[in-house]
Amino acid sequence: MFGWDIHNSKSDRIKLFCFILVVFLVIGFTATFIFRSLGTDAGAEVSESRGGADSAKNVDSVTSSKTVDAPAMDKNKYDQNEHFSEEELAKTQEVGVAFVKAFHAYNADEPMNYLEDAKPFMTDALYEKMKTNMRREPLDRSYLTVTETKVTPVVNSSSSVVRWNVIVKGSAKATDGTSTNTEDWYLLGVRQVNGEWKVEDVRVNVPN
Repeated sequence: MFGWDIHNSKSDRIKLFCFILVVFLVIGFTATFIFRSLGTDAGAEVSESRGGADSAKNVDSVTSSKTVDAPAMDKNKYDQNEHFSEEELAKTQEVGVAFVKAFHAYNADEPMNYLEDAKPFMTDALYEKMKTNMRREPLDRSYLTVTETKVTPVVNSSSSVVRWNVIVKGSAKATDGTSTNTEDWYLLGVRQVNGEWKVEDVRVNVPN
């Protein structure tokens, strides 16, 4: 082979051994390169597949999260419409206006009449409180009358007390006979007591 005398020449045998070794090394390196190339391509495919699956999961997760959060975002806990029916809101508003009309009207000659007129629309506790804390109006408001009312909603997170802001426009007459136009704001809390809606607290001209 290649003119080598491998039977009688030691140097030729060494050359043959080296040749065979080189051939095996070349084959080994070639096989290693091929297997590594195949392994890299397979890994890339697996990575892409996993990446696609993860992306799909993330999209599904975000979509699901938005679906769950949407109702929670739509609901406003400070909106009374979320806690009470239209019928309840209408009834409490009616009671609130009736209370304010009776409570606002004042006559210095009969200083307790306003309280008795408003009594049917308030709780017993509020009546006793108002009876104890006697009302005193300044001289230029000795006689108060109501000409119109307007109801506006207020922020309210309670599920048992309905709150309204009742704006009262009217006139005030002083002891000397002079009259002025008035506007007063009544912030009311209305609660159901024994099946009836009653005003349980009132604040007049409270700053926002």
